[in-house]
Amino acid sequence: MICFRPSYRVDNGPGYQLIDPELCRPQVRAYVEKQIDLIAKGEADKEAVVAHCLEEFKAKFAFFVGHIQRMDALFEASFSPLASSGKVLSKCGKCSRYMNLIPSRPSRLYCKTCDDLYAMPQGGSIKLYKELVCPLDGFQLLLFSLGGADGKTYPLCPYCYNSPPFEDAPRLGDKASGGMPCTLCTHPTCRHSPARMGVTACPACEGSEQGGTLVLDPVSAPNWRLDCSRCSFLVYLPKNLHSAKLGSDCCEECGSTLLQLDWKKGQSPLKDGGTQYTGCCVCYPLLTELCEVRHGRAFVKRGGRSGRGRGRGRGRGRGRGRGRRGKGFDPRMSFEMF
Repeated sequence: MICFRPSYRVDNGPGYQLIDPELCRPQVRAYVEKQIDLIAKGEADKEAVVAHCLEEFKAKFAFFVGHIQRMDALFEASFSPLASSGKVLSKCGKCSRYMNLIPSRPSRLYCKTCDDLYAMPQGGSIKLYKELVCPLDGFQLLLFSLGGADGKTYPLCPYCYNSPPFEDAPRLGDKASGGMPCTLCTHPTCRHSPARMGVTACPACEGSEQGGTLVLDPVSAPNWRLDCSRCSFLVYLPKNLHSAKLGSDCCEECGSTLLQLDWKKGQSPLKDGGTQYTGCCVCYPLLTELCEVRHGRAFVKRGGRSGRGRGRGRGRGRGRGRGRRGKGFDPRMSFEMF
């Protein structure tokens, strides 16, 4: 039984007409339907007709791809090309040419030499990070910052953020839209990875499958702080510090990395008036009393309680510091019993 169906009029775009006008005309479809009619009458071989039609459309597809620049010309008449958009920001690790940051949402990085696009974190500012280079791929590092006093800041490599170099590498957010910043990198040569900058496991991430690590924020001066690599938990180190860096030793009690602190002259809380002090922010009462714990603006939405972390801390520790208690004290915002 032969069924007749109504025909509909379709307005063909100028792009197809400019590349291959036959794609917009009924002759191609009419030819195919004629061949099908011959098959139905037994006057043509089905396999031969199918093979011939596939070859015809394969050739048309190859021709269309080879002349796609004609379509680009039509788009450029209404939209600005990527090559002329944005501002110069950082060097590409593939061609060593500068890439442009396109700030309009969604913000992204574009290399016009390689014709590659790199997705960027959204909702914050992006700038070049001290012209440092990723040891894995040679891309210049960028620094992403959220607004506000407690907004998170973290470095990232454009290539590693979009294509993590490790299988099942952790990401911020989901796999479709999230990326891997340097604070989640597991490579030992990355100077911003938790293995190099990690202090201890995040106490607010206890219980999740992917726990966070408190890492030293290298650009938080003069208000030095530790940021969780996964959630919004952060710890402000004592005030009036001239510098803060990680020591080479770990705490004998809890396994956290010791901090080397240097106060400004005349503003040291040490009894002997000294300015340099090395201690554990979890176990040493002097530091636990001077540190302030907050929950800031995070780059990943917090979903319930999160994990112990994979930092350099080896356990929970008993924690001798009590911290300062005042009106509205919340034990979850303290290192006590950490």
